[in-house]
Amino acid sequence: MPGGVLPLHIFEQRYLHMFRDALRGDGIIGMIQPSTNHSYQSDPPIYMTGCTGKITHHEDTDDGRMLVTLRGLYRFGIIQEYDNGRPYRTAEVDYLPSGNIFRKGDNNGKHRRLLNAASLYLTLLEEKPYLEPILEAGISELVTTLAMHCPFSSTQKQSLLEASDVESRVDRLIELLELAALDGWPAGEQTVN
Repeated sequence: MPGGVLPLHIFEQRYLHMFRDALRGDGIIGMIQPSTNHSYQSDPPIYMTGCTGKITHHEDTDDGRMLVTLRGLYRFGIIQEYDNGRPYRTAEVDYLPSGNIFRKGDNNGKHRRLLNAASLYLTLLEEKPYLEPILEAGISELVTTLAMHCPFSSTQKQSLLEASDVESRVDRLIELLELAALDGWPAGEQTVN
């Protein structure tokens, strides 16, 4: 997601090649998800929207792997893929708005609803995160953090990335959190309003 930070452990040869090529240039790569569960294929079908990331830290390990930190930059749409003979995929892309910009003072009601949904959902997880830093973040950071780190399906995360603006992304995130919280609510427990 634009604005997000993603630590990666790279060990597959094609991705090691891609990251090393990126480090020889501007340090930017594009990431996109497979659109099917056949990601074991060498070139599985992919979604048409992804996100660029800037390599902000990298470290080679003694056994040939790489530890990398990416900072999400821009969403993109694929215009055309190219076969350039490299072991990783390349494409011409069109950059899209990030969808992360909130105007100050807007969306106070949605911010409260998002905080409520996130609080309820996060308390139901097996590994309970320390909530205060997450929930005290501004709405842009909160949306990005929750979208990236909640254990949603890849299809659900893709729907958050593809949201064309922040309103749509917040609405979708609230929907996902509320539905997941309802699914995770212990049977037989009721609340009284």
